[in-house]
Amino acid sequence: MTTPSQSPAHVSGGRPAGFLRRGGPRRAADHDLAEHSGDRPAKRGGRRRTGRTAAAFLAPLVAIFTAFYLWPAAQTVLSSFFRWSLLRPWKPQDRTTWDYAGLDNYRQTLADASFWNAAINSLIWLVVFPLLVTGFSLLVAILIWHTRRWSAVFRTVFVLPMTISLAAAGVIWSFVYNPDPDVGVLNAVLQAVHLDGQVDWGPLHLRTGQWLADAGSFDLGFTQIRLVNIAIIIPAFWAFTGFGVVTFTAGLSSLPGELIDSARVDGCRAWQLVRHIILPHLRRPMMVTFVMSVIFALRTFDIVYVMTQGGPGQDTTVLALLSWQQAFAFLTRPKAGLAVSIAVLMSAALIVFAYPYLKSMLRREAK
Repeated sequence: MTTPSQSPAHVSGGRPAGFLRRGGPRRAADHDLAEHSGDRPAKRGGRRRTGRTAAAFLAPLVAIFTAFYLWPAAQTVLSSFFRWSLLRPWKPQDRTTWDYAGLDNYRQTLADASFWNAAINSLIWLVVFPLLVTGFSLLVAILIWHTRRWSAVFRTVFVLPMTISLAAAGVIWSFVYNPDPDVGVLNAVLQAVHLDGQVDWGPLHLRTGQWLADAGSFDLGFTQIRLVNIAIIIPAFWAFTGFGVVTFTAGLSSLPGELIDSARVDGCRAWQLVRHIILPHLRRPMMVTFVMSVIFALRTFDIVYVMTQGGPGQDTTVLALLSWQQAFAFLTRPKAGLAVSIAVLMSAALIVFAYPYLKSMLRREAK
């Protein structure tokens, strides 16, 4: 007598005995695999169509970016390896204009004392200008946000200088700095309060009167900062502060009022409110203002040219002005390659110094 488990028509698992003999499990597995893998070609086809659609939309943008940014940038870098002038320009498609210099333009630029003098002056701009703009704009924006009643008036006062070009701002402040007290407002005020003359406060040696010629210096021990650079930074700071005020005010407008009210109910003081709530909320506007100030400081040209033209001597010459002088001072001499090498070095320095800062700021934003 056979039990159900010993029936010849069945095996373990309740499947027919002939199922194993005819290779049933293998065929079933192949059938299941075919059913599951049948979706893969469809998915691959869908991904290909999606990729083609995305490429079709991106192609015009990539073409414009390549034609108007990548190719001019590459052509600029390539031209720095040749000798040429503005009246006899270098053309990549015309070999008769090729006067290959290799790295000589860069060697000559880095060995030139005027380049390092301009680099130090540009470094002064890179340190002083962004700190002034960011710090003062943040303070003004917080005061405007706190007062509320006169916020529109204060915002207009600080934004109005943005409507003036830097060249016009340089002309206005040239009158302010005029050594004649009958013309120059600053010297007239200093004479009225009896602060004109020379002031020596430790490392600071300030000479009033000739603000755009000999304003004194600040001794750092290893070098001296000529204060005539600070006299030019102040008008640029006056004209650019409105950008920071607008940026920070926009950030403060999105600050939740309930959060401020809760902090005040919990006994949060004003400086604690600024430190723990307002400043973390304004981290992104602060990054935007600081980065824009750095870019502005590195490429500053017009206000320096209008106010001093790089003088006295080369005390206020910055890298952008030096590049312009190399390119335009001698139209027929092959100096344009040197000017381009200065521009390439400026761009490289901006990338090297800005990238770590931006990366660290983005990491903080991610946290």
